[in-house]
Amino acid sequence: MNLPFGMGIFGLVVCAVFAFNAWRELKRNVEGHSRNAAMIHVGMVSMFLPFCLYVIIAYAP
Repeated sequence: MNLPFGMGIFGLVVCAVFAFNAWRELKRNVEGHSRNAAMIHVGMVSMFLPFCLYVIIAYAP
């Protein structure tokens, strides 16, 4: 496994953690800082996930 491919996998894991935590927080439906952070994390995942998938496809062994 080469370094870019490994970093793409690591990025997918980070995206999954952020998406899970954001989904859990948004499900609580309580106004405040945590909800705002969850909304930002959803946006971050939506932009970072395609990049990770591109890197994995481009550098697949």
